[in-house]
Amino acid sequence: IHGHHTVYPIGLAAACSFNPELVEECYHCIAKEAASESVHWTFSPMIDVCHEPRWGRIIEGQGEDPYLASRMAEAMVKGFQGEDLTADDSMLACAKHYVGYGASEGGRDYFRTEISDYTLFNSILPPFRAAVKAGVATVMSSFNDINGQPVTSSKKYLTDILRGELGFEGFVVSDWTAVHQLMKQGVARNSADCAKMALTAGLDMEMTDNHYIANLENLVLSGEISEEVVDLAVKRVLKIKLAKGLFD
Repeated sequence: IHGHHTVYPIGLAAACSFNPELVEECYHCIAKEAASESVHWTFSPMIDVCHEPRWGRIIEGQGEDPYLASRMAEAMVKGFQGEDLTADDSMLACAKHYVGYGASEGGRDYFRTEISDYTLFNSILPPFRAAVKAGVATVMSSFNDINGQPVTSSKKYLTDILRGELGFEGFVVSDWTAVHQLMKQGVARNSADCAKMALTAGLDMEMTDNHYIANLENLVLSGEISEEVVDLAVKRVLKIKLAKGLFD
């Protein structure tokens, strides 16, 4: 997240430097160390804009200013990935948590959020826009719902905005067990619902849940989702693996 063997300042402290060039250099050093031990992908940078000091993960982000967070997001992505993803000192970055995780009500982790489109586009999305513009290879979806709609199952956020508005071309991975959480959030009845809702929303890879592997074949055979939807998610993942040179 902010170091491999050599540990650099946490995200909030790094942002306090107001020095994106130095931050980029630090994150390049992280990539160089990690890649030397065949670590190809990191779940970083965490670029949640947060105005709630009670939130326990505020230290991982860059604070409350979207401009500063955007410049740091750009620097960290460039530091991790460099100019050539196949290089020995490059690793895949993952911008997280998309989107609104840092706006959890009352600072309660995993909790609901109320975010207007005005606040979303002017305060919370800018660092993700900067990360996408910098070429970030992957994005991690967030646990939270926005105005009652879980991001994990939201075509609006994962496809229309992330891919349509921001132009993201990599793949989206869920946060830890976020697909399973759709049942706890009251929008999915069972494991199959979780898989169907997340995949059709634009979530390409799930982290640890196994709802995809357990249900997608039957969902295709029953006609509930098309094989093309599965193919698209697979294509996005393979595209990034090819770009990294993992099949070489």
